Amino acid sequence: MPWLLLLPLGLMLLLALWLILFPWSLWQRYHRGKATRRVWPWQVRLNLGLLWVGLVVFLLLSAVFQIWWPHQLSQAALGLGAGIGLGTLGVATSRFEWREAGLFHTPNPWLVLLLTLLVAGRILLGLVQIFQQGLAWSRDQVLAGDLHAGLTGLAGLLLGYALASTWGLHRRLRRLRR
Repeated sequence: MPWLLLLPLGLMLLLALWLILFPWSLWQRYHRGKATRRVWPWQVRLNLGLLWVGLVVFLLLSAVFQIWWPHQLSQAALGLGAGIGLGTLGVATSRFEWREAGLFHTPNPWLVLLLTLLVAGRILLGLVQIFQQGLAWSRDQVLAGDLHAGLTGLAGLLLGYALASTWGLHRRLRRLRR
């Protein structure tokens, strides 16, 4: 019988640990996201290639999931468009420095903060939606509406941001080589 208590206690301990570490992880995401980093050309090329593969897979899966969730592909496209716009703005407002060791890049801290808050907000909204769905199931009800609304759009936004900012870094490196 005491062994049966270990599972709920372990789950409660994991939840408490997550609640404690979540704000710290958000701070670390922001703090490291706005730090100055060296731009390595091979990493930029590899990242750009993998992001293109990720974009193709993302769009294909959005098209397939359109069967079950209407407007899936349009959410993906809107998120990608917004992300590409933010990524372009991010490259335009970032600081680039040429030192003896190479090119260094400092992202715009306001965009890093915005993206961090968007991710945190979506995680918290997902928890609220899980809680609401659990309450509805306990009353043998089904919630109407799209419970995953925004997930595809946010994924597209983050993918578009990464693609545009990496593309901008790639172009800047090519210009510097000339």
